[in-house]
Amino acid sequence: MRCVLPDMTRTKLIQVVALLAMIALFGAACAGSSDNGGDTAASDPDDSELFDSGGDDPSSPDAEDLFTDEPVDQDAGDDGAVLDREAPESDQSAETEQPAEEEAAFDSVEAAPQASLEVGGDSADDEGIFAPEPEPRDAEADRLEANTFEDYGLREFIEVADDPFSTFALDVDTGSYTVGRRWLDEGVLPPPDSVRPEEYINAFDYDYDEPRSGLEITVDGAPSPFDEDNHLVRIGVQGEIVDDDDRQDAALTFIVDTSGSMDRDDRLGLVKESLEILVNRLEDDDTVAIVIYNDGSGVVLPPTPISEADTILDAIDDLRPGGSTNLEAGLREGYALAREAFREGGINRVIIASDGVANAGVTDPDDLARMIREDADAGIELVTIGFGMGNFNDVIMEQLADQGDGFYAYVDTDDEAERLFEDELTSTLVTIAKDAKIQVEFEEDLVREYRLIGFENRGVLDSEFRNDDVDAGEIGSGHQVTAIYEVELERGVDIDDRGELGVVMLRWEDPSGGNVIEIDEDIDLRDIEPDWADTDTSLQLATVVAAYAEILRNSPYADGIDLDDVAVEADRLADETNDRDVAELADLIALASDLS
Repeated sequence: MRCVLPDMTRTKLIQVVALLAMIALFGAACAGSSDNGGDTAASDPDDSELFDSGGDDPSSPDAEDLFTDEPVDQDAGDDGAVLDREAPESDQSAETEQPAEEEAAFDSVEAAPQASLEVGGDSADDEGIFAPEPEPRDAEADRLEANTFEDYGLREFIEVADDPFSTFALDVDTGSYTVGRRWLDEGVLPPPDSVRPEEYINAFDYDYDEPRSGLEITVDGAPSPFDEDNHLVRIGVQGEIVDDDDRQDAALTFIVDTSGSMDRDDRLGLVKESLEILVNRLEDDDTVAIVIYNDGSGVVLPPTPISEADTILDAIDDLRPGGSTNLEAGLREGYALAREAFREGGINRVIIASDGVANAGVTDPDDLARMIREDADAGIELVTIGFGMGNFNDVIMEQLADQGDGFYAYVDTDDEAERLFEDELTSTLVTIAKDAKIQVEFEEDLVREYRLIGFENRGVLDSEFRNDDVDAGEIGSGHQVTAIYEVELERGVDIDDRGELGVVMLRWEDPSGGNVIEIDEDIDLRDIEPDWADTDTSLQLATVVAAYAEILRNSPYADGIDLDDVAVEADRLADETNDRDVAELADLIALASDLS
């Protein structure tokens, strides 16, 4: 017997079955397991001192023994000895290309950029309304991936009998230190390849004598934290300070990366904030021009005087991200605009704000750097400012600054943007020394061997110290450069003896007249303080920073130093100096110690 349901009943039954099916699907989709976490307790290490007054540790090797079986690659630059480091497996540095994610940010060369947005992924109709949601993107993890750094090796000890001369170009970059701070703020140790000790050391101000004009040398010394039988020699270079009222008018050309890779919280937004700070610090007769680049490049603001600041600020505010990253196009158009805005006898500066990514046009760092060399020789200097982390290219930013006769800095926070763009950039716009380089000649009778800490990619051939055609370093008004050597004295030489360990020679070109100037300063044994407690506070700070950087980059010379001990010294210095930057350093060293 067939049972025929009325239409109304049949419809209700179908609805009930459908509802039950939906409930079953919902239950299956929501089923899962939860993770149970546990707290991990970390014990606090006992405080100890960087310079232990106790007995020798027989397990700590001498500096010479550290390299007994290590192969050495000879660097083409100074000293002839740079030790290659094998990158640790945990180093996440990688040279990758950022794919094009957005449409071009401008329709014509003269048009202001427009925002574009694409939403990827399948629609709900394709997967069903109960399809599992994609896993959320971990922004912090992304920032630690696909960053490009370069291992320049480590300088070894050089026997004075083999080569008494050490020659290098001065370097005022600080980007490496700020990059390291950014990684630590993310709760991760910076990649060893990202650590350039000279940039860590130069991130701090020291008490050097200020010259009336040009450059001045300061020499002093202290016990070495790396080997209790060795000593450190610090060479400080201080540039004259030119008052803002006495500087020439400036023509600044901003080249701003507006590609899709800049569409992150710490990139284009921070760039715009930084540029606004700088504009508000310039004088009415200074000019600002803006070029953007993504798939191509375009002029969004021709050279405009600061007296029309509202026009400049509006152009900055209109910047929007989108497209791939054609750094080559940005450089070509930016430098063409800088040539158009060039002021004879004035300050001519190009400022690049970017994450360093280049994935369209010319992308090789060396080829990009060669493009700007002729303009640098003509007087258009370059400052590169890095923003963001995650697909960040440190190599391009540093090499461009070196070839562009400028310096490289990195902005990781609002405070750093304010410090750099409000204080440092405006105060150092005036270049007071071109192609500045140092040569140290050590005395063979007193010094057995030496090593320069850092400056691995700034070496100059000893024979080219007085070759004024060799490109070296540019120094701006008020800039400081600090170089630290570790030296081993000859047997029988006592630190209390009288004598000269060597001589420091400093050579540069005066930009105002083109004259080449050379000065020198003796390294006297009496310049070396034998006791850490009596060492000048400024030199203690430089020593602590050097030890911190050497540990971070896995230098074998720092194997016998514990970060906890370095942190103790940094804490003490922070209390004694009451300096905000030193206090931050102490916090970073403590954090690095916890992460080690």
